Amino acid sequence: MQRPTDTNGFTLVELAVSLVVIGLLIGLGTSMVGPLMSAIKVRESRENLGAAVESINSWASSNNRLPDVAGGTSDFKGVVRTPADAWGRDFIYLYDCRFASTDSVACPGAAPAITKDTICGRRTTNITLTDHNTGASIQNVVYAVFSQSDDAAANSTFSACPPSGTAVSSGPRTATTPVCADTANDLVRWATLDELRTKVGCQGPQLRIVNNELPYGSLSSPYPDVYVVADGGLGSSNYQWCVETTSASAPATLAFRQNSATGAALLTIFSSNCSTHTTWGSATQLVVNGTPTIGGSHYFKIFVRDGATAAANKANKAFVLTINP
Repeated sequence: MQRPTDTNGFTLVELAVSLVVIGLLIGLGTSMVGPLMSAIKVRESRENLGAAVESINSWASSNNRLPDVAGGTSDFKGVVRTPADAWGRDFIYLYDCRFASTDSVACPGAAPAITKDTICGRRTTNITLTDHNTGASIQNVVYAVFSQSDDAAANSTFSACPPSGTAVSSGPRTATTPVCADTANDLVRWATLDELRTKVGCQGPQLRIVNNELPYGSLSSPYPDVYVVADGGLGSSNYQWCVETTSASAPATLAFRQNSATGAALLTIFSSNCSTHTTWGSATQLVVNGTPTIGGSHYFKIFVRDGATAAANKANKAFVLTINP
């Protein structure tokens, strides 16, 4: 009998090659599962962060303050629908306490009552955030929300960049706080004061000095009574004042008086550095008058704040006072 010349099926070599190829494909697919799942969780966490920011802004708009971490109806976890990332870890929520508290002992500079001006009346915040990935510095951050991402570690820190020191944690910031946001390893969202003011619908002015310039004067002639007026802020009717000059004395030896043309002269408000000066003068408005004794152009800066402590809301404006011969 003649053996057939054609045979069906795989040879052992072909079968081995096929198995190797199938194994490689299965291995490749398995190795991609981890990165794909991580990418899905990152995307979901970003969406949760975005929703958290919208919830905070919406709640602040209705309540004239930020949520806190003190528990109760104002607690961050109760305000935000999903206060955790896709890995099930709670978001880190840090915020300037003055936008959430009325306790001036626990939070220096806090408003005595929650009003529209708790947010709308302020010009600055305690938090400055630097993006370590881009180097961008964001001033006047009112709050920030962090996810530890897939490495389960808070790589962002309470420090200037590069990241170092204490990792960020949830809670109020009661003093000036630099934050280095490691956006390459953490997921981060934040809101600036201007952004929050827009969301809240602030219409009134922030704390400011209304005057734009001071009139000329003449040597040996009485200077007209000039009222330096502040507006906005937290609604204080009794502002605190400081006048910054290089000589730490009154420009042209004029008097800066409390409230009226015959009010008490505020002798302790002059400083070469108002940021460290401790004896600010209390007055609804400043009144500049007297007879100038030094001619020429006098450069100085007037500072105003709406509270008695260094943490209060501040504004300033530079002036040139010209005294002709």
